[in-house]
Amino acid sequence: MGNGSLDLAARNETGRASIDARGRAGAARRGRARVLLSALILAAGLGSGICAKAGDTGPAERAGWSFQVTPYLWGAGLEGDIGTRSALPTAEVDASFRDILENTDIGLMLVGEARYRRWGAFADLAYLSVSADGDTPGPLFGDAEAEADTLVATLGAAYRVVDRAEGWLDLVAGGRLWSVDTDVTFETGLLPKRKTGVSESWADPVVGLRGQIDLGSGFAATAYADIGGGASDLTWQVLGTLDYRFSDRVEARIGYRHLSVDYSDGGFVWDVEMSGPIIGLSVRF
Repeated sequence: MGNGSLDLAARNETGRASIDARGRAGAARRGRARVLLSALILAAGLGSGICAKAGDTGPAERAGWSFQVTPYLWGAGLEGDIGTRSALPTAEVDASFRDILENTDIGLMLVGEARYRRWGAFADLAYLSVSADGDTPGPLFGDAEAEADTLVATLGAAYRVVDRAEGWLDLVAGGRLWSVDTDVTFETGLLPKRKTGVSESWADPVVGLRGQIDLGSGFAATAYADIGGGASDLTWQVLGTLDYRFSDRVEARIGYRHLSVDYSDGGFVWDVEMSGPIIGLSVRF
């Protein structure tokens, strides 16, 4: 009876701590997402006004079909809560890019885009197989190790509302697909060591903006932002790069990317943020 009462109390304490921590983290993420959504609405309104005033025909309107491929590297850290079963606590993971790099088995990242005049379609694919150490709330278990094979694919269509020599602005609509295969190992605490795993896939519609400003001398600044939800409670991302054009066909990019998602289904939890520097090389043809 004594051990049973102890296990039950520990489980209740773990559950309350996990819910409180996730609630605070979720509130902070929702606050940042509201700021992003407000900025997107403001930028869309400004872009529409500029488009209405611009009577000249821009570069995209004069062009025919064009294609662009961008392989890239993303030095993303991983922070958040990962869970596999409702009877088990979530693992609180906070892994820097250095930690991720030391424990990455494979990473493949590529963006492809096709355009015809003002219209475009794009696909951003990122696949990572990584492991990260974490903590668990409460005394049931000790430390935790999470191993995840993660595919993130953002697919969408774009319409160029602003098209001028000094810059452009696109409206973006599409979806983001997640496919996550996770194994979590809980070290011994009040309960013995345990390993559990689960696979989940889901998709969310997203809307956003992307644009570029010409800085002169071959340099440009590019920004992208989107927000959405549906299967997940919320997903959003922002990306900013400084670009240098070597020629009409080749352009190098360096910047920073932040991607967030809050998804749960039964006992499965994938409430994480991935952020870090990004570098890529775009080839047009």
